[in-house]
Amino acid sequence: MKSTKRKRAARNRKKILALVAGVLVLFLLSFLVVMLVKKLKPEPIEGAGEALSRSEIEASERIRQSILDEAKLNKEVNYNGHNYKYNENIDVLLIMGLDDRDLIDYTQLSGKNEQACADLILLAVFDKEKKTYSLLQINRDTMADVMMYDVFDTFMGLYKRQICLSHIYRTKHEDACEDTKFAVSHLLYDVEISNYFALTMDSISIINDSVGGVTVTIEDDFSQIDPNLVQGQTITLHGDQAETYVRSRGGIVNSPTNINRMNRQRTYMSALLVLLGQKTSESNSFAFDLFDKLSPYMVTDCSHDQLSNYISQFSDYTLDKIVTPEGTAEVGEDNLMEFKVDSASLRGIVIDLFYVRQD
Repeated sequence: MKSTKRKRAARNRKKILALVAGVLVLFLLSFLVVMLVKKLKPEPIEGAGEALSRSEIEASERIRQSILDEAKLNKEVNYNGHNYKYNENIDVLLIMGLDDRDLIDYTQLSGKNEQACADLILLAVFDKEKKTYSLLQINRDTMADVMMYDVFDTFMGLYKRQICLSHIYRTKHEDACEDTKFAVSHLLYDVEISNYFALTMDSISIINDSVGGVTVTIEDDFSQIDPNLVQGQTITLHGDQAETYVRSRGGIVNSPTNINRMNRQRTYMSALLVLLGQKTSESNSFAFDLFDKLSPYMVTDCSHDQLSNYISQFSDYTLDKIVTPEGTAEVGEDNLMEFKVDSASLRGIVIDLFYVRQD
């Protein structure tokens, strides 16, 4: 009898020890997760990420609005000893290529507000007096002031992040685009951006094939990605090949960097824009038929008339230049690539594209 009691007591002690050990393991894991999150994410505005009161949410939004209010463009500047005035006779369209196949409805995903990165960031600057337009390509890894939010869409503050991440923190597509619009404008000394136009990656082949394919010379080694893209050969891209050409980075043998990819994107865009202009001139319905096909993959704040105006400008104006700011690329502390733009190069481009010399 005593032996049975001792055995039962021993079993109970083992159960208690196992329970205590389990609790300790869970506590340790929880501690490690908390520490990891703190390491990966910046300190938010006090209370952000919790079930905030209405007054706290409103205070957070006031901080965000004050940042927007303080981002004021200087319309008269002195640069290299000369006076310049902001060109009021331009239209500026922000074009974004999103790293996603479809426009996912993130409002239906509980506890998630992480959208696709803005993989391609391009500004089209139309000079209505000269009847020309220029394209300003911004490296997706450019370090910039990015608005961050928690999973409840509460504003956390401005943080230095890769500019492509300016698109990922909101639930609604339009809000994400507006935040990227702010990040780009703020990087460029708060220039005025008229409208935005965002497309997912599935749109690339649709646009490419709408003009019958785009002819390019393959300058990189795609042998590990698509053996049909032979280095040194000139070919016409069709279907998914267009996406492979403009988006591939990691599998490129000779230079797997975003800078190399940007070079390819400029080559591709130069050829594509000529073909789009030709197609638009040949058919009045071409552009609108194309936009109908793109609508499932598109987010824009443009009205029908504004879209029509941009189509006409791309078709009728002459492409002046495609430029990108200089800078240095290096791997950051989080093991992600960081592009630190050269301020002198950036300033010169902004003056050239957005200002008119007065003396």
